[in-house]
Amino acid sequence: MENLFPQCDERLLNAIKGARKAAIIAHRNPDGDAIYSSLAMREVLSYFGIESALLNEGKFDRSDIKAYESLFNDEIEESFIDDSLLVIILDCSTPDRPGKPFEKLINAKRIVIDHHSSGIPFTDEGMSYIVPDSPSTTLLVDKVRESLGVPLTKKMADYLYRGFATDTGFYHFLSEKQAPDSLRRVASFTDLGISPYDIYDEMHDGMKLEDLKMIASIIEHAEEMLDGLVLFAYQSSDAMNQKLSDGVYASLLTAENVIAVVFFKDKGDAIEIGFRAKNRSGLDVGAIASSLGGGGHKCAAGATVKAINITEAKHLILTKLESAISDLRQVFKN
Repeated sequence: MENLFPQCDERLLNAIKGARKAAIIAHRNPDGDAIYSSLAMREVLSYFGIESALLNEGKFDRSDIKAYESLFNDEIEESFIDDSLLVIILDCSTPDRPGKPFEKLINAKRIVIDHHSSGIPFTDEGMSYIVPDSPSTTLLVDKVRESLGVPLTKKMADYLYRGFATDTGFYHFLSEKQAPDSLRRVASFTDLGISPYDIYDEMHDGMKLEDLKMIASIIEHAEEMLDGLVLFAYQSSDAMNQKLSDGVYASLLTAENVIAVVFFKDKGDAIEIGFRAKNRSGLDVGAIASSLGGGGHKCAAGATVKAINITEAKHLILTKLESAISDLRQVFKN
């Protein structure tokens, strides 16, 4: 019996089965989990003949989701809105995260499927399926699919696997608690012919030499903090897609004694701050990001702070990390 994925509320399942049309929205500035959970949910709805609209504000900066941008609109057509419409919000923990597409639909009937540990409820009772322990929203979509009695197809399995793989850093951020039940679900995807090897290669091959040099430069200028337990990395206002950011995190997290990496990106009018932590560290970077108005997971999170320069941002994050790590410092020295 699975413990990681609790039963879905019948009110949520009935809302889906009773819908004639649906608007599917994930968070703005989408990642793989946001887009692939949206695509998988569309496939689930199609089983019931439910007409659906894929919505996302963008930007589609990540190379692994760029090919799907044309399938999404940043706002819904007025003619699609009526009393039969169900809004399905994915991978969003707060009502601001869906962004522009949600503005016209704020009063529509809605459900939320999400796995973020921080956030506030914004659905009626029984109309959400929120499981913070799930490593990806796609696995929650799969649980909903299963609960609805919808057969798993290879196309669904492909989307579901990609969201899981990207949100766990291809298993790197998968915790001991999450692994057993999650991998049992992933095994069902591979049973249909999904190849983790091929998908990994597809998503990681083809990086340009200048991109690799940019990653190398950022790594070269990274700074050790808190006796080397944390590394701070920096990017100027020059554009850098998320695939390259992931490369920075992955490389720096392998450094000796490092338990967390903080990546500061200067956006001109704001500082975007990304966090990654090792599972074994016990450090909850999602809580730190939440305290800054952002959010995420225990080991991967982010926030954007306005009206602050890079020096002030460094001091702010260092103070928060020093407090959070104080009880862990001696453990990782030994």
